[in-house]
Amino acid sequence: MVPEEIDNLTRTKLTEIFKYKSSQEDVQAIIDRGFVGAEFKKGKALFVGINPSFPSDANNESFLYDIDRAITDYPKHYKSFGDLVVGTRYENNWTYIDLFQFRETNQKKIELFFKNDIQFIVEQLRLSHDIMCKINPEIIVVCNTGAANFFGINKVNENGKFDNVWFGYDFVFDVRYGIHIIKERLAESIIEKKDETLINTPVLFTSALTYMSRFDKQRLNWQLNLIGNREIE
Repeated sequence: MVPEEIDNLTRTKLTEIFKYKSSQEDVQAIIDRGFVGAEFKKGKALFVGINPSFPSDANNESFLYDIDRAITDYPKHYKSFGDLVVGTRYENNWTYIDLFQFRETNQKKIELFFKNDIQFIVEQLRLSHDIMCKINPEIIVVCNTGAANFFGINKVNENGKFDNVWFGYDFVFDVRYGIHIIKERLAESIIEKKDETLINTPVLFTSALTYMSRFDKQRLNWQLNLIGNREIE
């Protein structure tokens, strides 16, 4: 499928998802803002955030946006990704998606959906997972501590019970490169179809780049360069 066809399918799917009606007014207010997502773009490095914000001057509307244009129009958020891969094999070969397409600046409000509106969350996660598989990156960089939960990295709580399973991936830690490698997906995963595209993909879990020190960014750049070279040894 070409990017335009994928984008059309994404719009159609999101339009259906956002017809959802919540019994909670505060949740419905977020849904009514509409969806925002990145247009499909292939990239060997995939950066993953959690959801688009809703600035005070924003209008209720739904759209997909061009990532390359976003670097110029919204450099505070998007320029950091390009800066992080300077000098690596991913410098001109990266892309970005959010796990969710609802618009809300306060990420803690994701928890509003968990009690009564979980299906609204699950359908977006399934769509985002499908898009990640279509991108099929060499490396995934999860740039949000909250987003990490949905990959399954924290699926076992302090009592040893399953919690935050979501995608339900199992990981092994590669001590040479300081990175987690996807090894398998548990049966408890919300992903319904059998798709092993992301198996053996390295995932680098980190925090939001916007608030990261230049020293931490320098270390991430070094790590991505190291990991990139690993692919062509």
